[in-house]
Amino acid sequence: MCNEKQLEKQEVDNMKKIKMFLGISVALNLAFIVMAGFFLAKQGGIGFVKEQWASLTSNQEFPDYYVQKKAIFESLDTEAPDKVFLGDSITDHGEFPEYFPDENVVNRGIAEDTSKGVLNRIDEIVDRHPKEVYIMIGINDIGAGSSPTAYEKNMRRIIEAFDLSETQLVLQSILPINNQDFNNELSNEKVDDFNQILVSLSKEYGVGYVDLQPEFQGENGQLEKDLTIDGIHLKGVGYDKWIKSLEY
Repeated sequence: MCNEKQLEKQEVDNMKKIKMFLGISVALNLAFIVMAGFFLAKQGGIGFVKEQWASLTSNQEFPDYYVQKKAIFESLDTEAPDKVFLGDSITDHGEFPEYFPDENVVNRGIAEDTSKGVLNRIDEIVDRHPKEVYIMIGINDIGAGSSPTAYEKNMRRIIEAFDLSETQLVLQSILPINNQDFNNELSNEKVDDFNQILVSLSKEYGVGYVDLQPEFQGENGQLEKDLTIDGIHLKGVGYDKWIKSLEY
């Protein structure tokens, strides 16, 4: 009789342990789902999932948007533009020709681009013999975890692709980001490190350098909240400030 009671008690204890284990497991799974949902929402939701799946299942080295834009650029017949703005989405979103109505200005920004992507398409720009080229690239290198060494190597090759006797090349500092108001995961310390590479290269090659940091940083060192829509990309007033900063 005693043994039966002990067995019953053991079974009850085992059931309690199983229920507790299942409860913890369910709670952890729910927490994971919530965190995953939050992460995906920050990255762009279902569109981000589709892009990542496409990149995993495709042998294509660059995203579809990059390939499309590169092909469009190569099909155009613009010769000797006065100004070329070259970069990633921050450049891509800018309406630069409207700031210079009396000049031939072209936008060569591609969203999500990196220094590697710019290097891969630099010939299309060089072959047009532009008078001035303004480059801002690097925030996506940082976001992708690229090393400063790899970034410097790509930037050197980009600079060396131009005939500096006919093209005025201007490197622009990578803009600060705002991760206090918008919860971006990028680091302004890394932005500063990459900008120091640009400063050194500008001196070594004798090309222009525009430090945009003082115009865009608030007192806390973050990208001013009033200038950005998400802590990285600019509002219209941000582009106004950018263009005014080029009057050096």
